[in-house]
Amino acid sequence: MAPTVYYPGTEEDVLEQQILKGSCPFLYAWDGHGFSFVTDVMWRSALGMPLGIMAGGTDIASAPPHASREYMRVPGAALAPRDGRYILQMTEELWETGYLDAVKLLAVDHPDSVDVYVNEGFVPPAPGPAELRLYTVPRSSLRPPVAATDEQGTDWLPALRARDDRYVAPLTLTRYQGIATLHDLMLDFGDLSGSDSVHLFLTGWIFPTDASINLALAQRGEAGVIFPYVEVKDLQGRWRRVADVGFPSGKSKTVVVDLTGKFLSADHRVRLRTNMEVYWDQAFVAAGGASSPAVITTLEPAGADVHYRGFSRMYRKGGRYGPEWPVYSEVSRESPWESIVGRYTRYGDVLPLVRAPDDMYVVFAPGDEVTVTFDANAAPPLRPGWTRDFLLYTDAWLKDSDRNTAAGNTVAPLPFHGMSRYPYGADEAYPKDAAHERYLQSYNTRRVGRALTP
Repeated sequence: MAPTVYYPGTEEDVLEQQILKGSCPFLYAWDGHGFSFVTDVMWRSALGMPLGIMAGGTDIASAPPHASREYMRVPGAALAPRDGRYILQMTEELWETGYLDAVKLLAVDHPDSVDVYVNEGFVPPAPGPAELRLYTVPRSSLRPPVAATDEQGTDWLPALRARDDRYVAPLTLTRYQGIATLHDLMLDFGDLSGSDSVHLFLTGWIFPTDASINLALAQRGEAGVIFPYVEVKDLQGRWRRVADVGFPSGKSKTVVVDLTGKFLSADHRVRLRTNMEVYWDQAFVAAGGASSPAVITTLEPAGADVHYRGFSRMYRKGGRYGPEWPVYSEVSRESPWESIVGRYTRYGDVLPLVRAPDDMYVVFAPGDEVTVTFDANAAPPLRPGWTRDFLLYTDAWLKDSDRNTAAGNTVAPLPFHGMSRYPYGADEAYPKDAAHERYLQSYNTRRVGRALTP
């Protein structure tokens, strides 16, 4: 494509569309009719990403390299067997490099009257390895808010009572992508005093900042990003901060906040405060009652293959304030991104690389797709009156190619589970034993890009 040249004195308006260049790989599932987008994955492991200055600190914090394990919910309606197998597609469609070390599919069987969730929130700096905590919510205990307003008194109750792509929006945005002015969401669920436990469930999506924005804010000496937190009223009627809140790690994720014992008075309203560009879709509490039964069956991958696919057409799901949503059936093979230089996994069978977290992984580039299948017959028959949802478990890293992401324009240095930071220094190194040497020579043979000249 020939460049467009503008000479001095030219009266032309140049409109550049804002697009997301970094976030996470996309997950699609075969739903019985085709492949449909489910969510984005591998959010916890933002290698080399500066997060900014944390509250109370002075140094620029970075995303921790050891936060590689993640569980994501896949609704049962989104995944159906095809020829006896469940089929998932993980695609890299943004300006990023993915490192997929292990993947499993967990079939979660439970009574029809129950919904299941995991906490898909991200609380910077991210904690260590994720442990599975399954929230089983009887629908009879689900309580939507009776009132919901923002700091200006706008009524947001209709937008929050159901997961329907109607969001608390618009926000007042600033010059920085992902940053709005400070905004509140006040939720009233009525009297919760008779409940022995209270958990707040918030579903929404986030338009994230990036490494350059985080660094620019940090260089101003300010904690530019105010991560979400919850306040409640004390006995004197003052708002008091009682809990940090994870922000949704991408598109249409559910965040869980334990409010048990957090209320400081008979006033059970909660105020959610942040300046992040977060769009909430649904809010409810689950209060009281014993946990419901659930049976979890872990399915190991039966097949895995990496190949080139391309880039999906994107649209705004839910309208102007909805997330950018990919259409799997509409794909372009032309990349919009500059190449990320390095050695990637050669195309073909990669099943041995995704069975266990052993620092021998699939390295995949923009435009690549990893197809993973699971034996649907390995899950037990459903009990009468029960239904099946799924959780996707991944052990993986993700590195975007923003100019201010450490080593963002190259595949190397390769991450590994024992590293204490990224990039790691001379005192640490990727494993050099015979097995890892064979892996590098056998699998990482696809060269992409070339060194850029000044």
